[in-house]
Amino acid sequence: MSDSNKSGGKDEGNGVQCDGGLDLPTWLTREGHVVWFHEYKKYLGYAWDETAGEIRRAHVSDPEHAIYFETFAEAMVATDMLMGSHVILHAAKRGEKPRLVR
Repeated sequence: MSDSNKSGGKDEGNGVQCDGGLDLPTWLTREGHVVWFHEYKKYLGYAWDETAGEIRRAHVSDPEHAIYFETFAEAMVATDMLMGSHVILHAAKRGEKPRLVR
């Protein structure tokens, strides 16, 4: 697979389709498991919530702001009660192409 994304724009870690037809990131900034919302091309991460005046879990575009879980089990627990279609990806090391775990 190539490192360019299907939209023709800058590759920000989003954009290669896997065999299941999901649009997966081409790399992750750290090792670990991440939750990927493939319909939105976003990760589960943390972002500032202006209304609440605090940092909260949110959909984030930048893989640097994603939550990286050490284990698959931790990632699974984090998906409890999440809305939207999502999968769990894993990268064994920084910059590696992630593999679909679930």
